[in-house]
Amino acid sequence: MASSSKVNIFLISLLIGTIYSQNNFLVETSVTASFKMGSMKTETQTLYTQQDYFSKVKFSFKGKGVARLMSRDMHNGIIISFEDSTIKKIDYKKKKYTSNTLNEILKDKKKEKNDNQNEDIENDENIMNTFTISENPEIINGFKTYKLTIDDKNSTEVWFTEESIEPMYVKKMKEDINKFVDSFFNISGSFNKYGINENAIIIKLSSSSEGEGNFNYNIITHKKINEFPEKFLLPKKLKKVKKL
Repeated sequence: MASSSKVNIFLISLLIGTIYSQNNFLVETSVTASFKMGSMKTETQTLYTQQDYFSKVKFSFKGKGVARLMSRDMHNGIIISFEDSTIKKIDYKKKKYTSNTLNEILKDKKKEKNDNQNEDIENDENIMNTFTISENPEIINGFKTYKLTIDDKNSTEVWFTEESIEPMYVKKMKEDINKFVDSFFNISGSFNKYGINENAIIIKLSSSSEGEGNFNYNIITHKKINEFPEKFLLPKKLKKVKKL
């Protein structure tokens, strides 16, 4: 009996240790924008593990005038498994999903690559504007941040923090993911030229232009978690299709 009790205690300890040793990193963001053609809102939930990437995106666009026909609401998801080299794209509203190998996706992306467009983007990022960084921190979305004000045509303000740092496996996975999936908004990489630490996280960004509209980006959650949220799993009732 004593031996059996020791075995049970060992198994329980092992199970608890396994649960709490999981490396899961959760990021939740929101984006709102308004412009001449309408307004948009996006809510994104992203989970990084040692082997897999999960993303759920709710997107809505309300068009104005002739753009009303473009109004839409979408709820999509992506699951990338580097363990079995597959990518699943999900349409939660249609209750359908596709499954492809990463090699197939990589071949398709190479065909669509536009060298001229990529070169233009790179040149834009090299343009330097005058800027200021606040001396005193402020709390934004629960994070201790400093404010970067950029004197450009879009009146850009950025709040960044160095308190919430991404683990190395998340940074590495981001590099791998960019080969297969286009990031909806690539915010953080554009501000190194202003002297911001490359490990700093952009918590909030606000940009507006008179007569053109405004853009607002916020990080709501940016932290390591031990549990695995079941909402990121592929729902069992979805139908597998060749194309969404």
